[in-house]
Amino acid sequence: MTIQAFDYRDEINYSDEKACKVVLSECNHARPTLWCLKPGQHIHPHVHAGDHVWIVLEGEGVFLSEGQEKRPISPGTILSAPAGISHGVENTGHAGLIFASISAG
Repeated sequence: MTIQAFDYRDEINYSDEKACKVVLSECNHARPTLWCLKPGQHIHPHVHAGDHVWIVLEGEGVFLSEGQEKRPISPGTILSAPAGISHGVENTGHAGLIFASISAG
């Protein structure tokens, strides 16, 4: 396996139907993806067996986790969701919300 580098701006892809997941790479222990959400789109809070790290690159919205208050997010926000903790997001802004997701485990 070799090192891969991406300019996320070259990978941006939106869907009119739902949040769009762009798989960037598949490694043995981590999966980097790019999520692109149009205004009003969301990812329902859900749980995974592995850890997730989200890095907001563009746009704004709210981070969703069951039993917790909504957290505002914007470019530069880094979120860490340990295994077993629900995590989701909603684009509450007027432009696209783009974040990188690193799934480990």
